[in-house]
Amino acid sequence: MWLENFWIVLHLLIAGFGIIALTYFENKAEKSENISFHFYLTLIIQFAFGGLFSTFFVFYMRSASLGESWLFLLILLILLIGNELWKKHYSRLVFQISILFISLYLFLVFLLPVIWHRLGADLFIYAGILSLFITFLFTLLLRRYSQEKFNNNHNLIKISVISIFVLMNVLYFTDIIPPIPLSLKTAGVYHGIIKDTAGNYLAQAEPSVWQDYFTRYPVFQAVKGEKVYAFSAVFSPGKFVTEIVHQWQYYDEVKKEWVNYNKIALPVTGGREEGFRTYSLSNSLKDGLWRVRVMIPSGQTLGNIKFEIKNSSTTPKTTTKVL
Repeated sequence: MWLENFWIVLHLLIAGFGIIALTYFENKAEKSENISFHFYLTLIIQFAFGGLFSTFFVFYMRSASLGESWLFLLILLILLIGNELWKKHYSRLVFQISILFISLYLFLVFLLPVIWHRLGADLFIYAGILSLFITFLFTLLLRRYSQEKFNNNHNLIKISVISIFVLMNVLYFTDIIPPIPLSLKTAGVYHGIIKDTAGNYLAQAEPSVWQDYFTRYPVFQAVKGEKVYAFSAVFSPGKFVTEIVHQWQYYDEVKKEWVNYNKIALPVTGGREEGFRTYSLSNSLKDGLWRVRVMIPSGQTLGNIKFEIKNSSTTPKTTTKVL
């Protein structure tokens, strides 16, 4: 949404101008010693970054599968909570530029796919290069106001920014950063799915019980040879056209690992608030633990549909659910 992006840009500008003003003030401190002015500038910078990290945490959380992206979400949570604890560090130029670079990077990672209406490793690389370029121009501007202070911190700034750049690339290419701006809205497994004339998806679902909410792998009773349907609704921005993959896997009790069973590519078109609805199916699933990984072709996971197959000789009772 343009309003959400405007909110982020506004906070980036507030943080950037705050850092420039604080640097200029500290450079002129000999002429004007105003402790309260310094305090309020630091507070404004902290407020701006707090708004950014809270927004980033919500955005990335929507696209994340906790099992695969927990480390990245933990880093965002540390930044969000740490913003309240690191106030005294905002007076340090290295810390200011490092946090600004992280914020720029996190923003451009999901802005470029929204602009180009697609996902891709090339866009992530472009986001990193553009973040480095903007940060470089920003440091040139800061040098004009306090060359001595900047020169004293120049090497530390380079080390910090390059370290963040390398870490972000490691997290991305190990599929730890979630595939933002895609988001898994709803998902589940069903005995049958049809699309009616009104455009609704009608699914045959087993009645749920309250214990299911506390079970990692709800039981799915399947008649031998029956087709099992995996449904997912994935949100993406308007004009966004991409693919997702349903990776069917079962847990091998002997090898103690997940084994690929079936892999189905499905198209996704953006713009629907409730998510683009699609499904895949497999049959003759054996007893045991199963999951369907909803992911993008590069391997980043949006979410997992977990269930336990128990083959039954009789067809279980089902109800019709509108998806």
